[in-house]
Amino acid sequence: MKAFTPREVRRTLAKYDLHTVRVELSAGVAVEVVEVRDAYSLLDALAAREQAGRQIRRFPYWAEIWPAAAALARWLHQGHLTRPATPVLELGCGLGLAGVSGALLGWTVEATDYVEDALVLAAHNGSRNGVGASHRVRYLDWATPTGTPTRLIIGSDLAYEKANHALLARVLRELLVPGGVFCLGDPGRPTARALVDLLRSQGYQHEVDTVAQRWKDLDHRIDIHRFHRPAGRLNL
Repeated sequence: MKAFTPREVRRTLAKYDLHTVRVELSAGVAVEVVEVRDAYSLLDALAAREQAGRQIRRFPYWAEIWPAAAALARWLHQGHLTRPATPVLELGCGLGLAGVSGALLGWTVEATDYVEDALVLAAHNGSRNGVGASHRVRYLDWATPTGTPTRLIIGSDLAYEKANHALLARVLRELLVPGGVFCLGDPGRPTARALVDLLRSQGYQHEVDTVAQRWKDLDHRIDIHRFHRPAGRLNL
């Protein structure tokens, strides 16, 4: 687990122009999350660095709340899953919204990402919503997944690059126990179909709910995929 000092948190928060967004989970229940006010300004800065000859590998998708994350957080809070017996693993947590939603249900959540600033903000968002020790953060590289296997893995907007699907399948192979469930929020991207086909070819059972999500004055339709890992050996 990664614990950040108050000084590290203040230093990271000071790097960005942040604002607070309120995400309604159900009637009378909401979380407040800080996000970068203008994530596109970070893209402009990255473009300038590329022009200066520096290779950029970590794009700032983590810096704002996306509709799929809000929809997954709401869907989890509505009780579609029973309380897991093991800590929940959140992949590509970004600002940590879905994991915080799970922690508010009393789950123990381990929020992971590849970018340290995302982990700092996810930890900060957990603290400001009072989930305390139920919400932890740590670094996770999908190319070399480490950790204790669990019965529930969650994530949103993870299927947008087909090149990463094999890595994601590897994470599930290493960190999702047989019989476990992987829940993915996705805004109906065509690339998600390729991930569904890949995991089904490996023996996963697949279900999907489509939910409406109003976000930043726009209406979205978000797919909540549930992949059930077979109890036996994966068909690799």
